[in-house]
Amino acid sequence: MALDRARVRSAPPAAVTMAAVLAAFGSALVLEQLAHPGVDAVVQAVVLTVTLAGAQRGIPPADRLAACVVMPLVALAMAALGALMSDHRVAGDAAFMLLVTSAIWIRRFGRRFARVGTLMTLPAVALLVVPHAHAPGHLVWAPVMALIAWFWVTAFQLLADHVTATGPAGTEGPERRSPVSGRMAAQMAVALAAAFTAGHLLFPGHWSWVVLTAFIVCNGALGQGDALHKGFLRTLGAAGGTLLATLLAGMSGPGNRWSVALVFVVLGVAVWLRPKSYAYWAGGITAALALLYGYLGQSAMPLLWTRMEAILAGAVIGVASAWFVLPFRTGDVLRRRSAAALAVLPRALQGEPGAMAGFERSVADLDKLYPPLRTHRAITRQRPHHADVVDHLRDILGHLRAPPADGTAQEKIDTAVAGIRELYAPATRVPGSPGSARPDAWSRKAPG
Repeated sequence: MALDRARVRSAPPAAVTMAAVLAAFGSALVLEQLAHPGVDAVVQAVVLTVTLAGAQRGIPPADRLAACVVMPLVALAMAALGALMSDHRVAGDAAFMLLVTSAIWIRRFGRRFARVGTLMTLPAVALLVVPHAHAPGHLVWAPVMALIAWFWVTAFQLLADHVTATGPAGTEGPERRSPVSGRMAAQMAVALAAAFTAGHLLFPGHWSWVVLTAFIVCNGALGQGDALHKGFLRTLGAAGGTLLATLLAGMSGPGNRWSVALVFVVLGVAVWLRPKSYAYWAGGITAALALLYGYLGQSAMPLLWTRMEAILAGAVIGVASAWFVLPFRTGDVLRRRSAAALAVLPRALQGEPGAMAGFERSVADLDKLYPPLRTHRAITRQRPHHADVVDHLRDILGHLRAPPADGTAQEKIDTAVAGIRELYAPATRVPGSPGSARPDAWSRKAPG
């Protein structure tokens, strides 16, 4: 079967990410042998590198410098939180919830605040992956590992930009604020509170798996449909990763060099396939962590089925929070973002400077919405479907980038725009009936 184009395009970023991960792992391992900061510090460096690579890709130099400051500071705070959560559980859990929800809430102030908020959550993820990283001296090593991750991610991404002559993103267009960041913060607060409670009661000693899954499902979920989709994929991927780790358990003995190679092969495949489906990423991370702990002498194999149960509990909590705590629909987010894309399209057609880049960004903003919509369309077999809106806009972008040789680009673009408007305001519906929409519905405000 031919490789999907999306996976082919994602291969270079995946290679850059894995180069940074290998370099960070090697650096952390050397430090472990020389200064003995602990096995957890090595795992933390790997986790931070993988997550930071996605957050830093294509950002301006000023934001990279900001990450150099923010990451170590938050890593230091999280190391202190790890100790607090161990010694004073209620206070530590509450402080963790406050930091994470604050990182989400500040997205309302614009793109740069959103990036800072994302950076704030990365050490939180590392803390949940390595919840016991609070040994004496970890307050010193946590920011060091964050700097190691930042250095290698920055170095390899800048090198890749130079080699491919792409450079960092230039003009980013008008500042965009997130009108639903308050709702998302409230959903996260409820989900984390429920996850901490369920984790400590049902999975003592392994509560972090429940909390991590609830965090992943809620973090950045664009509506009810997106949260449900993420919860399903997280559970499916973890099941696949558990099975894979079980099959490969014999190769993950302490100090086995082949198991190290296997860890990074599995992780590399997960990074490569992540744009195709989050399930691949969840499965790969589950298997890679199990193999990595096996290599470092902390086998997690007997706990994999407990991990599955905890992940399922966390997914249910995350989805329930998105559906019942100040909920908003994924379709409403689609409507608003599609309207933004159509608003800039006339200027792109006229060749106005910067308009084409703005239209590309508007279409790219729909990428995260497309998987849950596409899945819903496949299950319900509904036609037409809101997922068609994304297809139409991608078609328009393709015609703008490479106009057909027969000169029918404008005709095809007009047809696609008409298809979008028809989907939201079909002539067959009686005005005022359920599901009907005015022809000017594109100007109506909606979350997103």
